[in-house]
Amino acid sequence: MSPLRLRTQLSIATLVIISALAGGLLFIVRHSVRSEIDKQVHESTGASIRAFESVQRQRELQLSRTAAMLAELPTLKALMTTEHAPTIQNGSEPFWKLAGSDLFLLASTDGRILGFHVTQPGFEPSTAVHDLNRSLDAGEDSAWWYAGGRLYWVFIRSISAGPDVNAKQLGVVAVGYRVNSQVAEQLAMVAGSQIVLATGPNVIASTLSPAEEVSFQTWLSHDGANEEGNSREMAFGTGQYQVASVLIRGGPPAPVRCYVLVSLKQPTRFIEQINRTIFVLMVSVIVFAALLLGFVSRTITRPLDNLVSGVRALAAGDYAYSITPRGSSEVAELGEAFAKMRGDLLASQQRRIATERIVAVGRAASSISHDLRHYLAALVANAEFLYEADKLKLDRDEIYGEIQAASNQMIDLLDSLRDLARETADISPVPADLDQTLRRAREAVLATPDLRGRGISIDISSDTEGVFDPRKIERAFFNLILNACEATAPWQGEIRVEAVSNAESFEVRVSDNGAGIPESIRTTLFDPFVSSGKPNGTGMGLAIVSKIIHDHMGSVSVERTGETGTTFLVRFPRSVRVVNPGPVPSVLQ
Repeated sequence: MSPLRLRTQLSIATLVIISALAGGLLFIVRHSVRSEIDKQVHESTGASIRAFESVQRQRELQLSRTAAMLAELPTLKALMTTEHAPTIQNGSEPFWKLAGSDLFLLASTDGRILGFHVTQPGFEPSTAVHDLNRSLDAGEDSAWWYAGGRLYWVFIRSISAGPDVNAKQLGVVAVGYRVNSQVAEQLAMVAGSQIVLATGPNVIASTLSPAEEVSFQTWLSHDGANEEGNSREMAFGTGQYQVASVLIRGGPPAPVRCYVLVSLKQPTRFIEQINRTIFVLMVSVIVFAALLLGFVSRTITRPLDNLVSGVRALAAGDYAYSITPRGSSEVAELGEAFAKMRGDLLASQQRRIATERIVAVGRAASSISHDLRHYLAALVANAEFLYEADKLKLDRDEIYGEIQAASNQMIDLLDSLRDLARETADISPVPADLDQTLRRAREAVLATPDLRGRGISIDISSDTEGVFDPRKIERAFFNLILNACEATAPWQGEIRVEAVSNAESFEVRVSDNGAGIPESIRTTLFDPFVSSGKPNGTGMGLAIVSKIIHDHMGSVSVERTGETGTTFLVRFPRSVRVVNPGPVPSVLQ
């Protein structure tokens, strides 16, 4: 996996940092807004509870005064002196209507009920006797009586006659008001919240919708009745509320509690709006940061990209590629240092090439002068023999043949030098048969006097028709076969030429059973003037082979070499176009 580019790394790192900072900042904003909303909700809940408690005290004071006023009515006292239950039952009805209460009760001092009135049936005198005696025993002035699913808020006052010191107790009067939805609505109006009145796990009255009341009843049955009044966020039905409770009256028989529910609909909607706004702001910040970062990163990395292009061009050998040092001071200094280094390398390369050219010219001159001197000596000697052939009785045809052979050797040597020095391809592709070309190369090798009788086999396993320069290809394989013969011992050498082809290319292998290529020249085998173990070798044979095959857009390489022999592998296209394949490196330029 390739490493990420500097621009990508800068972009990712900066975007991560910006996203983290923006996310953290917006989280703080959201948390602050939510905390403020929670604070306001709690304050609203506390205000609702305080308003409810204030209304409760005022109503309790009002109802207590009503009960005290009734206990002081002379007509009621006169009625109680009869101590006759039917008379008191019949005579207490006007007082009940005067009180305007939902429950009216007159009882003797020993707790017997003498008069009893309720607006709705279901609360029986027998139940009232039990609640009355419990309240009297506890000395309560007000109490909560619960029976038949109904809850009454009852105020109790003693009825007495005579001076305070010698007052006679005639009985008690109890005035009660039923707690229902109307009472809950009145309390909710004052508190500005939803109200639920419950005794133990049972809902007595509420201002909730039926569905929300069912959900609240379920919660109350499980663990809501055990709440100690702490405020908490709850969902009932389709509504979300902040719930707090107020203990109105403790048990027995069951505690009466008022639950104040502050709706969170508006705060929740506001928080959702805040969340959407925060999300849009975050995305906008990231997009803007990405665009800005793209511009900034390009400004930062463009000089580095320019420098990288220069390094790559230098690595590819292009010393003329120019870069413009720019950007920050450090990058500009780096660019200037690279430009200076490139100039130094170019100068060093030119000096090295010049030195190598001089060395190569010296080597070429030494090799050529030796070979030309040999051929010229033979040419001069044979010319003298030809001049005195009649006197010495020599065969003129034989002497002429020797002169012609020396002349041809000199021409071949000069042609080889010219081919190696030429940078462009010099081939003339025509339709030809590779099989015939290989066989002509073999016959040319076998025509050499020192190599007559060598065993050279040719194995062709496919069609060999193609388009190439048969004269140049013949010369290339002549050199390969000649090298193979010179690398083997006389009368023991085995040279094998194998050729295969496909629709696109030829593949030819030239193998021998010689001693292999010396380790010292394997890496420079195809360079000019490289030779080893050949007394008369010029070191240009394989260099010419490489040049010819390269001109044919092909390749030549050593497939294997060792003590058991060497195999050269030649590949070139089956159909060669007349194009310039590019300059061929040469030390004879």
